[in-house]
Amino acid sequence: MNPPPTPLAVLLNPRVQTVRAAREVGARTLMVGPDLTAPGMSRVLAEADQVLEADWRSYRRLTAALSHLAGARQTAVFGFERATALAAARANFALRLPGSSPLSVAVLSDALALRERVNELTCASVRFEACERERLPKAACQVGFPCTVRPRGATADEAVLLRGVIDAEVVADRMPEGEVIVEEYLDGPRVLVEAHSHHGTHTVVATTPPLPTSGSGPRERVRGGGERRDGGCLGDLGDLGEDVAPAVHRLVADTLDAADYAFGPSLTTVALTAYGPRLVASGPCTVPDSTLPGVAVAALLELRTPAHRAQAS
Repeated sequence: MNPPPTPLAVLLNPRVQTVRAAREVGARTLMVGPDLTAPGMSRVLAEADQVLEADWRSYRRLTAALSHLAGARQTAVFGFERATALAAARANFALRLPGSSPLSVAVLSDALALRERVNELTCASVRFEACERERLPKAACQVGFPCTVRPRGATADEAVLLRGVIDAEVVADRMPEGEVIVEEYLDGPRVLVEAHSHHGTHTVVATTPPLPTSGSGPRERVRGGGERRDGGCLGDLGDLGEDVAPAVHRLVADTLDAADYAFGPSLTTVALTAYGPRLVASGPCTVPDSTLPGVAVAALLELRTPAHRAQAS
């Protein structure tokens, strides 16, 4: 198989709007998915210039399927969700294509690794402990109440609020086996921040207005600020106000620097506490209606004008 014309955006399990965005900025699109007959795939297939059935969840299978693209100019693999972002980074590294390093994407995707780095490299530290489920009550006491707990692989939205030792004992009995992360409860409104990174320079693109937190018991989920309550999308940069925005933007940039994240979009949840902004969570992903996929494709493939208007075959 001969390499297709460049510029080429290889998209792992993309949404329809992601394929459209890539084509609108001037890239040809190769959509990769493990099952092209899955429900909902027909619309994506119709938008893409080319399609390839390959299991992107397997590093070896993905790199073998894309081996003909090794070292190609103006070509890169993209994933705009946590899992696909890491798979894309690994593929780009193996195929000598541009993009963030697999290590930086892995750190940004790992709540514990990211918290450790942010605490070490910034002034916005947050108390935390990592432990096995059985040690949860002791770890919670060390962090201090109120605090939150979640399995290591869970998102911040899945954290459970603990108000005391009894809560910790009850939740410990109900959590699955494995490592958990206990963090101090960050009291304050949540802000969701989208940013784009290029050669290590981070630009905040959009934010939500501050969203109130909630939580009244040990089983209640702590709002991570992942969505607007009114169902709307992220707003402009003025939503935070001149007194808060610079500190939030600085924390986002410091977080991405701590992960050594150089290229691509990111989504960061920040708590506006009485002591200043604090990191809740971050990841190499976007919200569903984000404009960042098009920005990321154009930047990484060095596209200046949307000259290409390919018709899907």
